[in-house]
Amino acid sequence: MLITVIPTPFFGANCIVLQPDAEANVVVVDPSAGVCDQIRGALDRADAQVGAVLCTHGHPDHVWDAHEVASWAPDAPAPVWIPGPDRYRMDDPMSYLPMKPSGMDLTWHKPEDLRDVPSDTFEIQPGIWLQMLPAPGHTEGSALFLGECDVNIADHEGTILWQHDDPIPWALSADVIFAGSVGRTDLPGGDERQMKHTLRTMANAIDPRTVMIPGHGPLTTWAHELQTNQYVARARREG
Repeated sequence: MLITVIPTPFFGANCIVLQPDAEANVVVVDPSAGVCDQIRGALDRADAQVGAVLCTHGHPDHVWDAHEVASWAPDAPAPVWIPGPDRYRMDDPMSYLPMKPSGMDLTWHKPEDLRDVPSDTFEIQPGIWLQMLPAPGHTEGSALFLGECDVNIADHEGTILWQHDDPIPWALSADVIFAGSVGRTDLPGGDERQMKHTLRTMANAIDPRTVMIPGHGPLTTWAHELQTNQYVARARREG
Protein backbone atom coordinates (compact mmCIF):
# COMPACT_ATOMS: atom_id res chain seq x y z
CA MET A 1 0.00 0.00 0.00
CA LEU A 2 1.26 3.46 -0.90
CA ILE A 3 -0.08 6.13 1.45
CA THR A 4 0.63 9.72 0.42
CA VAL A 5 0.18 12.50 3.00
CA ILE A 6 -0.47 15.98 1.60
CA PRO A 7 -0.58 18.94 4.04
CA THR A 8 -3.14 21.55 2.99
CA PRO A 9 -3.45 25.32 3.48
CA PHE A 10 -6.85 24.98 5.20
CA PHE A 11 -5.89 24.81 8.92
CA GLY A 12 -2.96 22.55 7.97
CA ALA A 13 -5.20 19.50 7.53
CA ASN A 14 -3.64 16.37 6.02
CA CYS A 15 -5.19 15.02 2.84
CA ILE A 16 -4.26 11.35 2.39
CA VAL A 17 -4.22 9.22 -0.76
CA LEU A 18 -4.42 5.41 -0.44
CA GLN A 19 -3.30 3.20 -3.33
CA PRO A 20 -3.22 -0.58 -2.73
CA ASP A 21 -0.87 -1.39 -5.62
CA ALA A 22 0.50 0.04 -8.84
CA GLU A 23 -2.09 1.52 -11.20
CA ALA A 24 -5.02 0.64 -8.90
CA ASN A 25 -7.71 3.23 -8.25
CA VAL A 26 -7.12 5.31 -5.13
CA VAL A 27 -9.12 6.46 -2.15
CA VAL A 28 -8.69 10.16 -1.37
CA VAL A 29 -9.14 10.85 2.34
CA ASP A 30 -10.14 14.28 3.67
CA PRO A 31 -9.78 16.41 0.52
CA SER A 32 -9.52 19.90 1.99
CA ALA A 33 -9.59 23.22 0.14
CA GLY A 34 -6.59 24.41 -1.83
CA VAL A 35 -5.04 21.00 -2.37
CA CYS A 36 -6.52 19.73 -5.66
CA ASP A 37 -3.34 20.41 -7.66
CA GLN A 38 -1.28 18.36 -5.22
CA ILE A 39 -3.81 15.53 -5.27
CA ARG A 40 -3.65 15.51 -9.07
CA GLY A 41 0.14 15.41 -8.83
CA ALA A 42 -0.04 12.35 -6.58
CA LEU A 43 -2.46 10.67 -9.00
CA ASP A 44 -0.20 11.42 -11.97
CA ARG A 45 2.87 10.00 -10.19
CA ALA A 46 0.93 6.85 -9.36
CA ASP A 47 -0.75 6.62 -12.78
CA ALA A 48 -4.04 6.24 -10.91
CA GLN A 49 -7.63 7.45 -10.89
CA VAL A 50 -10.03 8.27 -8.08
CA GLY A 51 -12.18 5.35 -6.98
CA ALA A 52 -13.69 6.73 -3.77
CA VAL A 53 -13.47 9.60 -1.29
CA LEU A 54 -13.47 9.13 2.49
CA CYS A 55 -14.15 11.94 4.96
CA THR A 56 -13.10 11.04 8.50
CA HIS A 57 -15.52 13.60 9.96
CA GLY A 58 -17.57 16.57 8.82
CA HIS A 59 -15.40 19.60 9.56
CA PRO A 60 -14.83 21.76 6.47
CA ASP A 61 -11.04 21.39 6.50
CA HIS A 62 -11.58 17.66 5.91
CA VAL A 63 -14.42 17.68 3.37
CA TRP A 64 -14.27 20.90 1.35
CA ASP A 65 -13.21 19.59 -2.05
CA ALA A 66 -14.88 16.17 -1.75
CA HIS A 67 -17.34 17.08 -4.52
CA GLU A 68 -14.55 18.20 -6.85
CA VAL A 69 -12.30 15.19 -6.24
CA ALA A 70 -15.22 12.76 -6.62
CA SER A 71 -15.96 14.32 -10.02
CA TRP A 72 -12.57 13.13 -11.33
CA ALA A 73 -13.54 9.45 -11.18
CA PRO A 74 -13.85 7.65 -14.53
CA ASP A 75 -17.43 6.74 -13.62
CA ALA A 76 -18.10 10.04 -11.88
CA PRO A 77 -19.16 10.84 -9.34
CA ALA A 78 -17.19 8.57 -7.05
CA PRO A 79 -18.91 7.71 -3.75
CA VAL A 80 -18.06 9.98 -0.83
CA TRP A 81 -18.12 8.09 2.48
CA ILE A 82 -18.57 9.73 5.89
CA PRO A 83 -19.50 8.40 9.36
CA GLY A 84 -23.28 8.58 9.71
CA PRO A 85 -23.47 10.85 12.78
CA ASP A 86 -21.59 13.59 10.88
CA ARG A 87 -23.54 13.33 7.65
CA TYR A 88 -25.79 16.26 8.58
CA ARG A 89 -22.75 18.53 8.48
CA MET A 90 -22.40 17.96 4.75
CA ASP A 91 -25.37 20.24 4.07
CA ASP A 92 -23.26 23.26 5.08
CA PRO A 93 -20.00 22.36 6.86
CA MET A 94 -18.87 25.94 7.42
CA SER A 95 -21.96 26.77 9.46
CA TYR A 96 -20.66 24.56 12.29
CA LEU A 97 -17.50 26.61 12.82
CA PRO A 98 -17.51 29.72 15.02
CA MET A 99 -15.60 31.68 12.36
CA LYS A 100 -14.62 31.27 8.73
CA PRO A 101 -10.95 31.06 7.76
CA SER A 102 -9.60 34.33 6.45
CA GLY A 103 -8.00 34.76 3.05
CA MET A 104 -9.92 31.93 1.34
CA ASP A 105 -12.77 32.35 -1.13
CA LEU A 106 -14.84 29.26 -0.40
CA THR A 107 -18.06 28.06 -2.02
CA TRP A 108 -19.51 24.78 -0.78
CA HIS A 109 -20.68 22.04 -3.17
CA LYS A 110 -22.30 19.06 -1.51
CA PRO A 111 -21.13 15.68 -2.88
CA GLU A 112 -23.65 13.98 -5.14
CA ASP A 113 -23.14 10.36 -4.03
CA LEU A 114 -22.86 10.66 -0.24
CA ARG A 115 -22.83 7.42 1.77
CA ASP A 116 -22.62 6.39 5.42
CA VAL A 117 -19.53 4.35 6.33
CA PRO A 118 -20.55 0.76 7.21
CA SER A 119 -20.17 -0.28 10.83
CA ASP A 120 -18.24 -3.44 9.88
CA THR A 121 -14.93 -3.85 8.10
CA PHE A 122 -15.50 -2.94 4.46
CA GLU A 123 -13.63 -2.84 1.17
CA ILE A 124 -13.85 0.80 0.15
CA GLN A 125 -11.97 0.04 -3.07
CA PRO A 126 -10.59 -3.27 -4.37
CA GLY A 127 -7.59 -4.06 -2.18
CA ILE A 128 -8.35 -1.41 0.48
CA TRP A 129 -10.02 -2.84 3.58
CA LEU A 130 -10.84 -0.49 6.45
CA GLN A 131 -12.44 -0.92 9.84
CA MET A 132 -14.15 2.11 11.32
CA LEU A 133 -13.67 2.63 15.05
CA PRO A 134 -16.19 5.25 16.24
CA ALA A 135 -14.32 7.89 18.25
CA PRO A 136 -16.70 10.72 19.23
CA GLY A 137 -15.47 13.73 21.13
CA HIS A 138 -14.10 16.04 18.46
CA THR A 139 -17.40 15.68 16.58
CA GLU A 140 -20.31 13.28 17.05
CA GLY A 141 -19.20 11.17 14.10
CA SER A 142 -15.44 11.32 14.47
CA ALA A 143 -13.81 7.97 13.79
CA LEU A 144 -10.52 6.21 13.25
CA PHE A 145 -10.05 3.96 10.25
CA LEU A 146 -7.87 0.91 10.83
CA GLY A 147 -5.98 -1.13 8.26
CA GLU A 148 -3.24 -3.74 8.23
CA CYS A 149 -0.83 -4.40 5.36
CA ASP A 150 2.69 -3.61 4.20
CA VAL A 151 2.95 0.15 3.73
CA ASN A 152 5.07 2.87 2.21
CA ILE A 153 4.05 6.28 3.56
CA ALA A 154 5.24 9.22 1.45
CA ASP A 155 4.94 13.00 1.53
CA HIS A 156 3.39 15.05 -1.28
CA GLU A 157 6.70 15.06 -3.20
CA GLY A 158 7.04 11.28 -3.06
CA THR A 159 9.71 11.15 -0.35
CA ILE A 160 9.24 8.03 1.79
CA LEU A 161 8.48 8.88 5.43
CA TRP A 162 7.81 5.35 6.69
CA GLN A 163 8.36 1.95 5.11
CA HIS A 164 7.49 -1.53 6.30
CA ASP A 165 7.66 -4.55 4.00
CA ASP A 166 5.69 -6.85 6.31
CA PRO A 167 2.04 -6.30 7.26
CA ILE A 168 1.65 -3.85 10.13
CA PRO A 169 -1.39 -2.14 11.65
CA TRP A 170 -1.97 1.47 10.68
CA ALA A 171 -4.71 3.98 11.33
CA LEU A 172 -6.13 7.14 9.87
CA SER A 173 -6.42 8.87 13.24
CA ALA A 174 -8.14 11.97 11.84
CA ASP A 175 -8.72 14.70 14.43
CA VAL A 176 -8.84 12.22 17.31
CA ILE A 177 -5.12 11.63 17.97
CA PHE A 178 -2.24 13.83 16.90
CA ALA A 179 1.44 13.51 17.76
CA GLY A 180 1.42 14.69 21.38
CA SER A 181 -2.14 15.97 21.38
CA VAL A 182 -5.81 15.21 20.65
CA GLY A 183 -8.63 16.88 18.76
CA ARG A 184 -10.26 19.89 20.36
CA THR A 185 -13.67 19.44 21.97
CA ASP A 186 -14.88 23.04 22.22
CA LEU A 187 -16.46 23.31 18.75
CA PRO A 188 -20.15 22.53 18.05
CA GLY A 189 -20.67 18.79 18.44
CA GLY A 190 -17.54 18.35 20.55
CA ASP A 191 -17.70 16.70 23.96
CA GLU A 192 -14.77 16.38 26.37
CA ARG A 193 -16.37 13.53 28.31
CA GLN A 194 -16.85 11.55 25.11
CA MET A 195 -13.28 12.27 24.05
CA LYS A 196 -11.93 10.84 27.30
CA HIS A 197 -14.07 7.74 26.84
CA THR A 198 -12.77 7.43 23.27
CA LEU A 199 -9.16 7.63 24.45
CA ARG A 200 -9.73 4.92 27.06
CA THR A 201 -11.37 2.70 24.45
CA MET A 202 -8.44 3.22 22.11
CA ALA A 203 -5.97 2.33 24.85
CA ASN A 204 -7.68 -1.05 25.21
CA ALA A 205 -8.57 -1.73 21.58
CA ILE A 206 -5.67 -0.59 19.39
CA ASP A 207 -2.44 -2.49 18.87
CA PRO A 208 0.44 -0.36 20.22
CA ARG A 209 2.40 -1.10 17.03
CA THR A 210 -0.14 0.89 15.02
CA VAL A 211 1.26 3.68 12.86
CA MET A 212 -0.95 6.74 13.27
CA ILE A 213 -1.57 9.00 10.27
CA PRO A 214 -3.29 12.02 11.82
CA GLY A 215 -5.53 14.68 10.34
CA HIS A 216 -2.96 17.36 11.20
CA GLY A 217 0.77 17.20 11.80
CA PRO A 218 3.37 14.42 11.60
CA LEU A 219 3.10 10.65 11.83
CA THR A 220 3.30 8.93 15.19
CA THR A 221 2.71 5.48 16.68
CA TRP A 222 0.14 4.44 19.22
CA ALA A 223 2.90 3.04 21.43
CA HIS A 224 4.55 6.46 21.52
CA GLU A 225 1.28 8.21 22.35
CA LEU A 226 0.49 5.72 25.11
CA GLN A 227 3.85 6.54 26.67
CA THR A 228 4.00 10.31 26.14
CA ASN A 229 0.62 11.87 25.32
CA GLN A 230 -0.61 13.72 28.41
CA TYR A 231 -4.23 13.73 27.22
CA VAL A 232 -4.27 9.96 26.81
CA ALA A 233 -2.62 9.52 30.21
CA ARG A 234 -5.15 11.81 31.90
CA ALA A 235 -8.12 10.03 30.30
CA ARG A 236 -6.81 6.66 31.50
CA ARG A 237 -6.23 7.95 35.04
CA GLU A 238 -9.70 9.43 35.27
CA GLY A 239 -11.34 6.30 33.89
